[in-house]
Amino acid sequence: MIIANILQVILGIFFMITGTRIISGKMAKEFSRFGLPSIFNFLTGFFEIIGSIGMIVGIWYPLVALLAGLLLGATMLAAAFTLLVIARDPFTKSFPVIILCLLSFGIALYHLNL
Repeated sequence: MIIANILQVILGIFFMITGTRIISGKMAKEFSRFGLPSIFNFLTGFFEIIGSIGMIVGIWYPLVALLAGLLLGATMLAAAFTLLVIARDPFTKSFPVIILCLLSFGIALYHLNL
């Protein structure tokens, strides 16, 4: 349980930072490189910020962590697909996104079994 809580805090902080960067437009060039409309900047950043809050709140309310893990895992799965299939980036560039996807789904799975 302690490891899950620590991981939730780390993921919460990480996704709050990246979500804020995305929503602020600092990654707009990356999204336009994928051919995505600018609304995806807002949606992705919004999902990451909501998920990050859910990870922290989920320490006390496991259902919230379950939902946050699913939201963030799905967001990172879509990001991995975008990097690998749409942008045709090398696997090494998508590796961090895949790790974040697995960690997020892992938190969801952990809270599913409680």
